[in-house]
Amino acid sequence: MDNAVVTGFLAGLGGKVVERWLSLLTLPGCLFVGAAWVASALGQSRATDRKLLADTVAGWYEGAQEARPGTLAAVAAGLLLLAALAALTARMTGQVVMLLWFARRPGLLGRHMRAVEQRVSDYYQIDLEMLWPRLWLVLAPPARKELRTVITAVESATVVGAWGLCYLVLGSWWWPAAVIGAVVLAAGWVLARQHTVELAALVEGAVDVGLRPVARSLGITPPPAASPAEVGLRLAPVLHKRLADASPPSAPGPERWQAPSGPPVRRRGPAPDGP
Repeated sequence: MDNAVVTGFLAGLGGKVVERWLSLLTLPGCLFVGAAWVASALGQSRATDRKLLADTVAGWYEGAQEARPGTLAAVAAGLLLLAALAALTARMTGQVVMLLWFARRPGLLGRHMRAVEQRVSDYYQIDLEMLWPRLWLVLAPPARKELRTVITAVESATVVGAWGLCYLVLGSWWWPAAVIGAVVLAAGWVLARQHTVELAALVEGAVDVGLRPVARSLGITPPPAASPAEVGLRLAPVLHKRLADASPPSAPGPERWQAPSGPPVRRRGPAPDGP
């Protein structure tokens, strides 16, 4: 193979990797690493001392002018690795934020999805958890794309909240970071709430338009005049066929339904009595 072609391919591949790394991990991580460096330079006692910060930056710049290129490259690579590590930590913390914000307590974000599940159960007499995988299969591609977009937005909002928590922790060494963390955490909450409300509406709409197509795809053709509850009652035995051979269950209560990223099936806990 021509060396020029190989070189061009590797250069293009490297560019894509760097671009993805920067967009997904490094930029927020670099901001956090920079804030951590400022925290280490100023501390709590001189947290707002701009002169000290300017002198520290000037000293670092003078040292960088005298350093060898290899040393600078190693320092830059180390900073990028620290930034990537911070970003990965924030993404993992985002899962914790997801659990906290969508926990089974009134007032948290999970109540929006629980309300949808309850309305579907009351109106259609059907379990949303059992219906959702089949419903996902019959949804039109534009509908799936819209749902994926909103789900990704919810997840991104929880990552924003996770960055807020990281800055709050950094506030133990530099109090302005705690202020930044509180603002970022609040912004993540607002975004998560906004997108969760949107997701709940999309999921409920998907059930409204997709219940009869799911029934037809499973060989059930309810009469045109059948009520929504009649459609759900005709469909429910098919959805629960896996429980047919088991011993009679002890009537478990409804469980929490999780926001799908595809056609997921996740178990849930009891729904609250109140809204």
